[in-house]
Amino acid sequence: MSLQTHTVFVFSATGSQGGALVRQLRSLNWNVHATVRNPDSPGALALKAAGVHITQGDWDNIEALTLGITGCDKLFLCLHPYLNDLDRERQQAEKVVKIAKAAGVKQVVCSTSLGVFMLDTSVYIAPGSFMAGHLASKRGVEEAVRAGGFENWTLLRPAFFMANFLEPKVYRYPEVRDKGTWTTAMTTDSQLALIDHVDIAKFATIAFQNASSFHGKSIGLASELLTIEQTLDQIAEVIERPLKAVFMTDEELEAQKESNVFTNSQVSMRYMSEYVDMEELAKIVPLTTFKEFLSREREVVKTTYRCGGT
Repeated sequence: MSLQTHTVFVFSATGSQGGALVRQLRSLNWNVHATVRNPDSPGALALKAAGVHITQGDWDNIEALTLGITGCDKLFLCLHPYLNDLDRERQQAEKVVKIAKAAGVKQVVCSTSLGVFMLDTSVYIAPGSFMAGHLASKRGVEEAVRAGGFENWTLLRPAFFMANFLEPKVYRYPEVRDKGTWTTAMTTDSQLALIDHVDIAKFATIAFQNASSFHGKSIGLASELLTIEQTLDQIAEVIERPLKAVFMTDEELEAQKESNVFTNSQVSMRYMSEYVDMEELAKIVPLTTFKEFLSREREVVKTTYRCGGT
């Protein structure tokens, strides 16, 4: 493992994955660059306080990206999907890859989605569905990285974020927070592959430190496997009120197939655990259990679920 100081450009530096990675890289005394839309935002100010080199601009701003990536030898690529233009993420990735290669970046660690493993399995991902289009864009991001001509690249494919149950990500699953129920296409015995965003950052850091060992690998990431009821019970223990799983029938799923674009993505979640090797992952980094995550984020849990006291 090299003790050399590197300079890493981190996408999504004000988000959960990127923010956790920034903190880990700075703890190693590595240099970190990032772009922000608003340099006066709380997230941007926190990055500046951590010693991050900030460039103002968004991910479509070629000049800002070029300025920010120049001088970096490594890059963490973590882009966001655009629900009204599923191919935009791939297009952004192709632009970023060209800029990074021209700037002399040697290694890229890219975070996409565990679902990319399932994309060619029509049993799990219905062809032509919203989920298929979303994952095709994620695969396009990966293909851009593979074809970028970098000395080393690694693909991280995270599972279902533990942080999806908390602010600000809980807007995707508001039923759990607002009604105390989760209506799901999962089954009672299927296991939800949960990932702590801090664990993603751990894997990215290890990959950056051991570039040749992780070169060319596509790694499915999860921190723990739990059933839906186990997951809700652990949240309920913290917020001190019950949460209930509502399991959809096959008839209900069929009825929602056309009207609810996310139904197919929930069905695919039944099979997430097939694409992670928990024993191998635990050999690389210490994995965070959901209970440990909830304990660490206890104040955010209570704020999200409007709990009184601490």
